Amino acid sequence: MSKSRTRQRREIKQAANRSRNLLLTGVAVVAVVVIGVAVFLINRSQQFDVDVSTVPDNSVTYPSLGQTHIPEGSPRPTYNSNPPTSGDHYANWVPTRVYSEVVPDELMVHNLEHGHIWLSYRDADDTEAIETLTQIQSQSPNWIVVTYRPENDDRIAVASWGRLLTLDEPDEAQILAFVARYRNQAPESIPG
Repeated sequence: MSKSRTRQRREIKQAANRSRNLLLTGVAVVAVVVIGVAVFLINRSQQFDVDVSTVPDNSVTYPSLGQTHIPEGSPRPTYNSNPPTSGDHYANWVPTRVYSEVVPDELMVHNLEHGHIWLSYRDADDTEAIETLTQIQSQSPNWIVVTYRPENDDRIAVASWGRLLTLDEPDEAQILAFVARYRNQAPESIPG
């Protein structure tokens, strides 16, 4: 075989490799753009139609009681707020959604540790509160857990790590502003 044919084959092979690399680079760029757009749209869909600068922050800050994992079934820890906003909790957590039943505080504190917002209502028959909280949860399903919690001191409690807002009325603007201010503001916040 002549050197010119060998050189020609090498050049054809190099051209094919360049074309393949260019194609793979193009596919990778398109994939990154598609993923970026998807993340942007997901985050944008979880933005609320509330201007937090116009809504006063009536929440209360509570000192952190730490974030120690305890075995399930351990004696109930003492918390410094009702509902709790930090402290000893189980190693497991619950998916963000609406629960019509009581969820143990020790599970919910773990959700708070990861930046979730906990909306709870005191009366199982309070359809107004349940409907409002459910509607708010649907606006940010990756960040909000709604539960029934008869131990609440007030009709509605809105909790994040170290912060608590209590309400006598289902004030959507107050709740949305709280979520916008305090979601994903925790020791082990989830990127997003």
